[in-house]
Amino acid sequence: ENMEYSYYLGNHSQEIGSCLIHNEDHSDADCFLLVFLSHGENNCVYTYDGMINIQDITAAFRGDNCPSLVGKPKIFIFQACRGNKCDTSVVITAASTLPAAADFIMCYSVAEGFYSFRDPIKGSWYIQDLCELLEKCGSRLEFTELLTLVNRKLAMRSVRMRSDPNGSEKKQVPCFASMLTKKLYFRQK
Repeated sequence: ENMEYSYYLGNHSQEIGSCLIHNEDHSDADCFLLVFLSHGENNCVYTYDGMINIQDITAAFRGDNCPSLVGKPKIFIFQACRGNKCDTSVVITAASTLPAAADFIMCYSVAEGFYSFRDPIKGSWYIQDLCELLEKCGSRLEFTELLTLVNRKLAMRSVRMRSDPNGSEKKQVPCFASMLTKKLYFRQK
């Protein structure tokens, strides 16, 4: 309810860079969330006219570049491929000082090097499952617990690709890396 946000669509690399650099004051914010939906590969995401390195995006919000976010969770969710490999199915048998890179959590739709699937009508599997679980239990579960449930739910999905001569099921599992220094809950104020 009390969440403020900005929405950017189809931006050029230079525009994204200037959006990240403009050093907004986040003193009144409890956390920072950036969701980036695009195509991608390796450690980059595509923009309208090129690519931008994920580390360049996150660097703008480090404690040494954005003092008003020091000690606050910084959540980055990237819905983008990180390579072209397809995963196959298997049979189931507050401190005095903080590092500048503290309190980040990086959320990716797929592990590094792998393809991120989507439904042509409904869109990204990852974003669908993340939104569903945020609605269902986002106010009561700690965020990394919720992300683990997203991992499980998405790992249960599968697709058969026409281009695969063996016809094996292709799978996807998201991943996240947490540098958070405290538990993160999304509760109403």
